[in-house]
Amino acid sequence: MSKSAATTNGTATPISGAAGSTASSSTAVIGINLGNTYSSIACINQHGRADVIANEDGERQLATRIAFNGDQVYIGQQATPQLVRNAPNVIDRFVSLLGRSYKELSSSELARDSAQVLDKNGVPSFEVEIDGKKTVLSAHDASVRYIASLFATAKDFLSGVPIAGAVLSVPLSFTAAQSAGVRKAAQEAGLIVLETLAAPSAALVGYGITLPGPRGELPSNPEGDESGHQTTYAPGRALDRTIAVVDVGAETTTATIVAARAGLYALLSSSTSQVGGKGIDDALLQFFAKEFTKKTKVSIKETDTRSWAKLRIEAEKTKKALSASSGAQQCSVESLAEGLDFSGSINRVRLDMLSGKVYDEVIQTLKAALENAKLDASQVDEVILAGGTSRLPGLVERLSFIFPEEGGASITHGIDSSEVLARGSALQAQVIAAVPASSAERKHIESLPSAPPGEVSELKVRSTSKAFGLVLPAATEEAKKLASTDGKLFVTLLPQHTPLPARRSFLLPGPEAAPAALLSFHEGTAEVKVETLAPPAPDPEDEDDEPEEPEEVRTAIVKPDSKALAELAVTISKGKNVLVNVVANADGSVDIQAGEEGAEITAKISLPASK
Repeated sequence: MSKSAATTNGTATPISGAAGSTASSSTAVIGINLGNTYSSIACINQHGRADVIANEDGERQLATRIAFNGDQVYIGQQATPQLVRNAPNVIDRFVSLLGRSYKELSSSELARDSAQVLDKNGVPSFEVEIDGKKTVLSAHDASVRYIASLFATAKDFLSGVPIAGAVLSVPLSFTAAQSAGVRKAAQEAGLIVLETLAAPSAALVGYGITLPGPRGELPSNPEGDESGHQTTYAPGRALDRTIAVVDVGAETTTATIVAARAGLYALLSSSTSQVGGKGIDDALLQFFAKEFTKKTKVSIKETDTRSWAKLRIEAEKTKKALSASSGAQQCSVESLAEGLDFSGSINRVRLDMLSGKVYDEVIQTLKAALENAKLDASQVDEVILAGGTSRLPGLVERLSFIFPEEGGASITHGIDSSEVLARGSALQAQVIAAVPASSAERKHIESLPSAPPGEVSELKVRSTSKAFGLVLPAATEEAKKLASTDGKLFVTLLPQHTPLPARRSFLLPGPEAAPAALLSFHEGTAEVKVETLAPPAPDPEDEDDEPEEPEEVRTAIVKPDSKALAELAVTISKGKNVLVNVVANADGSVDIQAGEEGAEITAKISLPASK
C-alpha cells in the first residue's frame, strides 16, 4: 500500500516542540523571503513567534532594487524614486537571473525601464555609473549587495545579537542552479545559510498546518473563529489535510497542491503561469492614463518614460491601499505630463473589473494544479494565500467560487500574505538551529542540495498509495448521505499520500448493546460523489421569477474496496469507547491494535505490504 512521494524541502524535519529554541540564548536566526520585486525579513520574538521586521524607514516590504547616483547608493524603497530621475542607473528584477545564462532569458525578462540586462561572457549583467565611472555588475554582484543590506537591517533590529543562521525562501519553480545561486550570493553577503526553502513549504510552516503541539496536542485552525479565538478542525481533519498554496507574485503565479500529514508535506503537483501583480499595475496604469487624458486633453507619450514611471509608482501604491480598504482611493501625481498635475480615484469594484483577466489566469493556474494532481476542488481542505497580490478581496472571492459552498475548502490568510514566506523561513531556521550542530540530523539537513524538492532523492519517501480505514454501517441520516455504497461509511484512518512510517490513534464509540465490536479494515479509493438537485418551482404569481438551473453538489468521499484486508473482534463493555492504534511501517506493512479504552489491548493483527 505504498509508493514513492517527494516530501517538500525542509519540512521532513521534526518541528514539534521547537518553539522558542534557537542556536543558543545569545544568538538569533532569521528568515528571508528574497523576492524578485519585494523582499522581507523575519526573526523570532521573545514569545517564540515569527515577526517581520522593519527597516530604518519603518518598511516591512522592502523593494528588491538598487540605484546609484554619483557616490550615493540607494537600496530598497529609497531606490524607487530613482526610476523617475535616473532609471538607467537602477537595477531591479535581478534575483530571478541568478544561476542562469543570458541566453536562457525570455524577451519579457530582458524588457525593462531600468538598467538593461547585458550579456557579459554569457552572464546576465548590468552597466551602471558609480561615482562617475561605468561599472558592470552581474546579477550575482547585485544580489550580494542587496542581501548584505537585508543582513545589515536584521543586525540593526537585533541590536548586535549575533545571527547564527538564516533560511531563505525561493520559488518552487527555481532550478537547482538558481537555488544554488541564491545560496552562494547570501553566503558571500555574510549570511550563514541553513537552508533554501521552497516557497509553498515556507507558507505551510508559517501557519504550522497540521503540526501537532509540543505535547502532542492536535493542531488548531490557524484562522480561528470570527472573534479570533482558536478553534479545532473538523474531526479527522486536524492532522491530515490536502492543501492548495496559491502564491501570486509580481510576474508569476504558482499554485501547489500538497498533502499535509502531521507536519510533513508531500508535493502532489504544481502549476506556474506568467501572470501576477504587475498585470494589475499595467491595467491601473492604462486606466489612470486615460483619466488624465480625459481631464486634461493631454496624452502621455509612449516615449515619456519619466511620466510613465511616476504614474506606475503611484498606481502600485493605490492598488495596495485598495487591498486593505473598502473605500475609494486616490491616485495623485504632481506634474505628470507637460507640467499638469493628476488626481483620480478608483474603488474596489472598478479595480476588480480591471483585474478580471489576471484573476482568471490565477484561477486557471489553480485548476491546472488540481488537474495535475488528479484531484477535484471538493477534495481540497484548505487554500493558503501567499504573495501580496493574493490578498486582494476580489481575487479571494473568485478563488472561493471554485470550491463547494457546503464543506468546501477554507481560505486561510490570517497572516499577511506578503509576510507569510518570511515568517515560515524564520520558523524553519529556528528549528534547524535547535538541532545540535554535531548531530547526524543537523549534518543531514546541511547536506541537502539546493534544488527543487522533487529532485532531491533524500526527500523522497514511501507513502500510502490508497486510503486505509474502517468500514462502518451508516447509522445516522447524515452518515447515510455521505455513505459511499450499500449503506456503508468509510472512516479514513490513514489517508492517501501519507509519508511512511506513520502512526495514528483513534477513539471510536462502542456499540450500545453488543458486548463485542467487529472492526473491518479496508483500503479505499478517493472519489467525488455528484448529485443534481432539482431547482425550486418558479412562483406562478411572479412574472419576473425565471426558472433556476439545477444545482450540482460535489462531495469528496472514499469508496472502500469490496474485500476487507482484515477484521478484528474486540470485547467492549457497555458505554465504553474503542481505541484503535494503526502503525504503518516504512516498508508498507501495517500493525493494528484495538481494544477497550483504558484496558489492556488484546486484539492485534499485522498486514504485509501490498504489492
